[in-house]
Amino acid sequence: MIETDALIIGKGPAGIQASVYLKRGNVDPIVIGKGYGASEQAEVIDNFYGFTSIGGVELIERGIEQARSLGIDVVDDEVTSISFDGEGYVVTTINEEYRAMSLMLATGSHRNVPRIRKIRNYAGKGVSYCAVCDAFFYRNKTVAVVGSAEYAAHEASELVEIVDKVYVLTNGEALSGTFDERCVIIDKKVKSVYGNEKVEGVEFEDQSTLELEGLFVAIGSATSTDLANKLGVYVENGRIVVNAEMETNLPGLYAAGDCTPGVQQIARAVSDGCVGGMNMISYIRNKKRGK
Repeated sequence: MIETDALIIGKGPAGIQASVYLKRGNVDPIVIGKGYGASEQAEVIDNFYGFTSIGGVELIERGIEQARSLGIDVVDDEVTSISFDGEGYVVTTINEEYRAMSLMLATGSHRNVPRIRKIRNYAGKGVSYCAVCDAFFYRNKTVAVVGSAEYAAHEASELVEIVDKVYVLTNGEALSGTFDERCVIIDKKVKSVYGNEKVEGVEFEDQSTLELEGLFVAIGSATSTDLANKLGVYVENGRIVVNAEMETNLPGLYAAGDCTPGVQQIARAVSDGCVGGMNMISYIRNKKRGK
């Protein structure tokens, strides 16, 4: 396990800006991220301070280069789970495990909802986005995980220890995660979710059906909101609730950028990263002084 004072999940504008302030505050942060987030989709950015025109990928890469030039460790990896033990945060990735005194979530706000008919209708009625949170309610029942990568594999590994049977629905995608051998893999494309007041099953494109009592969505990588839900952080309307210091309701846990309420702009993400990074410095210093 790698131990650090400050860990940032997300290597976009908010996360990188926070890491720069931490480093200048004599705190050595580690930044973990996979992909460039929403900024990657911006072909041209012409409303950000100091640039008449720049591509989203180039802007992100410049930020990462700046962080690395300061000696900041920017790791290309995927976070699959986070836990809080009362003193610090344990973060598990595909390749490593970390422990941090303070943590920032800055991976953006996009929730990966598959294009399956009626799936949104059953949110909280059999459709879940957090195995750690909800597995207990499905003990001795049959459930499925929608997804094919490592995040889905992690969610499935939580479920197989509690529920009766776990199906993995790849929804036509190639399997890339390492799944528990107790999982039953189905690679057919899912057409829709059905049920009355709660989920009762799914229908596939070939018109066959699978009876289920729960459906867990784990498409792609975990977002900040997904990770926040696992920790019991306050989330409203898909955004992590923070105060003016970018603090969540858990000690030492901060959030910045698009995963928090407000306008979704790079300029604001950078501002959030600055504020959150500076307050992480104060938190870490006070923690070490025993305050």
